[in-house]
Amino acid sequence: MARRELLGIMMAMALTPAVVAQDFASDRVYLEADVLIDSQDEGVMIAEGNVIARYEGRQLTADRVIYNLETQKVHAIGNVRIMDPDGTVRTAEELEVDGSLSDGVAANFAAQLPQDAVVVARTAARDESGSNSLEYVIYTACPICEAEGSDPTWTLRARRAVQNAETQMITYEGAVFELRGIPVLYLPYFAHPDPSTERRSGLLTPTPELSSKLGFVYEQPYYWAISESSDLTITPKLYTNVNSALNLDYRRRFYSGDLSISTSMAYDYEFDSNGDRQFTNRNGRIVDDPANFTGELFPSEEKFRGHMFAEGEFEISDVWDWGFAIEEVSDDLYPRRYDISDWNTPRGLVDTNPLRLLNQIYLVGQTDNFYTDVISYNAQGLSATDDDGMFARVTPSVYANQIVDWGDYGITSLEGTLAVLDRSGGDDTRRITTSADWQNSFISPGGVVLEPMVRVRADYYDYSIAETTTSAAYEDSQGRTYGLAAATLRYPLIRRGEDLSITFEPIMTVAYSEASVDNGILPNEDSAKYELDHTTMFEADPFTQQDLLETGGRIAAGFRTTFSFDNGLTLRSTFGRRWSDETDPAFSYASNLAGTQSDYLVGGSVDFGNAFSFATNMRVDDDFEVQRTESRMTLNWWRMSGAASYFNIGEDVSFDETPTQRQAIALSASFEVSDDLDLMYRISRNLETNLNQIQAVALRWSDECSFFQIGWQQRQITDRGIGDSNSITFGFGFNTLGQVTSGNFD
Repeated sequence: MARRELLGIMMAMALTPAVVAQDFASDRVYLEADVLIDSQDEGVMIAEGNVIARYEGRQLTADRVIYNLETQKVHAIGNVRIMDPDGTVRTAEELEVDGSLSDGVAANFAAQLPQDAVVVARTAARDESGSNSLEYVIYTACPICEAEGSDPTWTLRARRAVQNAETQMITYEGAVFELRGIPVLYLPYFAHPDPSTERRSGLLTPTPELSSKLGFVYEQPYYWAISESSDLTITPKLYTNVNSALNLDYRRRFYSGDLSISTSMAYDYEFDSNGDRQFTNRNGRIVDDPANFTGELFPSEEKFRGHMFAEGEFEISDVWDWGFAIEEVSDDLYPRRYDISDWNTPRGLVDTNPLRLLNQIYLVGQTDNFYTDVISYNAQGLSATDDDGMFARVTPSVYANQIVDWGDYGITSLEGTLAVLDRSGGDDTRRITTSADWQNSFISPGGVVLEPMVRVRADYYDYSIAETTTSAAYEDSQGRTYGLAAATLRYPLIRRGEDLSITFEPIMTVAYSEASVDNGILPNEDSAKYELDHTTMFEADPFTQQDLLETGGRIAAGFRTTFSFDNGLTLRSTFGRRWSDETDPAFSYASNLAGTQSDYLVGGSVDFGNAFSFATNMRVDDDFEVQRTESRMTLNWWRMSGAASYFNIGEDVSFDETPTQRQAIALSASFEVSDDLDLMYRISRNLETNLNQIQAVALRWSDECSFFQIGWQQRQITDRGIGDSNSITFGFGFNTLGQVTSGNFD
């Protein structure tokens, strides 16, 4: 085989987006061929047979290559194939480029682009501006089968297409969009991003929807790539039932972190689930049923309304980070009126229940044995009965923990907390706490595990109690000391069978503690709705917060079992109960710490890997009546997959005086009708009121390069006239071209 280095030969292709070297006097190409002919008389160099040319990571192969020394034309013939450094493959029957390597023509051209896109053209040419022109072109991102009569799912056919390396767009003239070879849409002009581009400014695919509340909905996002590290999505939202709105989503990445802001604005009145204007009473509260209201009605005011959700997190050093989160709405029903999709998304360091918004700023430090956070936040309520003046403004809350490992002598944990809470219409509390723990673990020769623990703690409270209808306002300050000694005894027993391992572990925790001040005297800010459950049943001090304490002697006893089969099936169970030597009136029955004994806590689970899992936890009283049940199941079998959860809270163990949701079920399921067709269903139902928070069903067809979906969605949970609605959802998408969809179906 002949091998020779040629000076000044560069094998390139017309549609190569990269800029290649122009100086033939200095660039070198490695050329390999079966036969190499240097014909100085004819002014050409010819390479024949398995020709391979390599240059700066790019490789060209062909049956024959001719380089004209006079015209500096490079002509490749037969099975021409070019592979770029990024993996892009281009083929042609014949290729010719000039000496400047910026002008060239290819015949019977084909290219494999990123994202599995394929472009085929009768001819391809690159001009001096860097634009690549294709004649009689076919574009698709679907697999192309060679079987006769088999067409890709979709194709774009056009008389002419231009691939612009600067704008990174592909534009078509006289394009026809085909589905399975059948023309369905004629497009005089069409454009989409080059699959090789990562990001660029332009219109995104629209989002349509048909809603009983908003009417016909059309959202048209525009993506603005401001810089390499920031972008902005501008989304006008057009509704037929109510006034239009505008969404803005901004993102920016810094060297030390990132920032995201989502906001919207509308000029409208308050409207109900039919899009009709709502009315208020004299106090400004929405009237649910104006027809039967006997007082004076006032139409809601037309004004600017909106929301802002923002968060950012930034690294100060390897140990310290800081961040913030903003959640603000102009009126508490705004997210539900305009279907703001991310109003329940957790942001920042702390989260709250779904009907609360939080503004927060925080600082976090962490090493292998040290953790601290400092946070300030305030809440905004979204319920009709919420009074923001009764929500505490935390300014700030501080938590710090230092672990000292003494090796065989145990572990010491030093902890300090500070909380400053004030309310514009309620009580104010300031508390500082310091504590020190020591714990260790010993294993006897027989396998009994002993885990002793000692804790000492001191609290100082300074508080102001607001005036009520039955008591006058007052201020006070008081200290509290607390000491705890406890030990947990476990005896794991393991039995190995032929195809089964059994673990049975009796467990008992004995504890005694004393406090200088009883519960109920000092403010209880952080444990108002505490309930002992299976996760804290065997803890010596089950409280993760500070304001409530257990005192006196107590014992928690029970067992844990595990059955592990070699086929992957695992069965687990937990059973236990807690006894104390004295009654604390500060604990209600709902807390499971009232009286001298708790209810039974029972848990069990079945786990068969990804195929099936089921877990349940129950609280059972002395009459063997179930007071609380929480269950979850997942399934992935045959053509079915899904998840279901259920909870039932007894009236006696509910903390809410007027509970509206003590029993509910949530289900999401998918059935694979065929390899390409899926039927999906989702429901979240309040079994107390027999109303659906959401119910949706959808049919989705998809393959490697496209999808089509149509569905129906219902909401029945109503809050001041908002929530009862039905909508038709639909969508379709084509790989590399974009998608049109009216919502996600999880």
